[in-house]
Amino acid sequence: MKKRTVALTMAASMMASSLGIGGVTAYAAEDPIVIGAVYPMTGDLADSGKTMQQGIDMAVEEVNEEGGIDGQEVKVIYGDSKGDSATGMTEAERLITQENVDVLIGCYQSGVTVTVAQIAEQYGVPLITANATSDALTANGYQYFFRLAPTNMMFVRDMMEFIKETSEADSNVAGKSVAVFTDNSEVGQQTCEWAKYWAEENGIEYLGEILYTSGAADLSSEVLQLKSMEADVVIADSYVSDAILFSKTLNEQGYKPDMVICKGNGFTEAAYLEGVGSLANGIVVATEFVVGAKGQEVTDKYAEKYGEDMNGHSAEAYTTAWVLIDAFKNIKSAGEKVERETIRNELEAIKIDKSFSNGQEIILPYDTIAFEEDEFNGSPYLNQNLSATLTVTQIQDEKYIPIWPNDIAAADLIYPAEYK
Repeated sequence: MKKRTVALTMAASMMASSLGIGGVTAYAAEDPIVIGAVYPMTGDLADSGKTMQQGIDMAVEEVNEEGGIDGQEVKVIYGDSKGDSATGMTEAERLITQENVDVLIGCYQSGVTVTVAQIAEQYGVPLITANATSDALTANGYQYFFRLAPTNMMFVRDMMEFIKETSEADSNVAGKSVAVFTDNSEVGQQTCEWAKYWAEENGIEYLGEILYTSGAADLSSEVLQLKSMEADVVIADSYVSDAILFSKTLNEQGYKPDMVICKGNGFTEAAYLEGVGSLANGIVVATEFVVGAKGQEVTDKYAEKYGEDMNGHSAEAYTTAWVLIDAFKNIKSAGEKVERETIRNELEAIKIDKSFSNGQEIILPYDTIAFEEDEFNGSPYLNQNLSATLTVTQIQDEKYIPIWPNDIAAADLIYPAEYK
């Protein structure tokens, strides 16, 4: 199906079909368009769930303040996965069958997302993930599943390219060998597989991986094993509680790798810096978003509203909500009803270039969003946002500073990492 570029001027027609009374929009008699969102709202990953909820809520508030979708209100109902696949599946089924949602967003963890994707496919309800990165998610042939986020392959590809470019440009930066530190989940194992693949592609020695159980109370033995590998670069992929424990254990063991580069994940959460403070200084983080790089008005609004900076998770959730909003607008402008099947068809067709219909630029580090099909190294990708790219940052003075690609770098790499 031919991609349709989002029109940039919808606000006027939308406002014409709604009535403002005393500064409050009076919506048409139509039932609201209902988004169901499944995230970990309680438990170890609640901080991550909160940031994604905030991103979604802010986008929905913005469109409703404009008058909704041609006068039709947008509503979000949340389901709490508690970070558990079975619970996420139950919550998704509740949202679909009892709350009658038109579309789903979720679910952060790939392990939860894959089970919810099965339910969504079964019921014919579109599901778009803002954050889940497992390559397998877009390899199942599901017609109702869409992904905004970069995949694991894309994350590790860009991380390894950064290691190679940086070490070749500066002989003082060692980048001849890597080792991976991650949990033993499907995503963690994929991180290892892609690290091995991209290391070999870039002429870097892959020394192996250290796997741990997510939520472990102690990582001392695993960090000692990692230290014994003597890798030039450590690649880490952890949820926020594990990321905090990892940094604290590095300090306790007196192990200071010259470079640790992390897949955004828990290393971008506000709780991470709150938990480790200056011990994070020097950590390199590949992330989907950097405050100040794009969309300053949005990030300022978010910080004022929630008292914390936007991060990759909240930025992707906000962006995903706006993708849905513009899909709803396109459906309405075509004279169709916004419902499950028309949303699926529109997501398959939509192409957003540079900015959304309200004029706000895409705040992520790329300018096009479209859900496309491709194949890489034997892995099929269906309804994947193939334009997704990453920015490599370094935590300096407890702030995420972009250092790569070079054309957007705001500072040089501090090497070796100081952790103080």
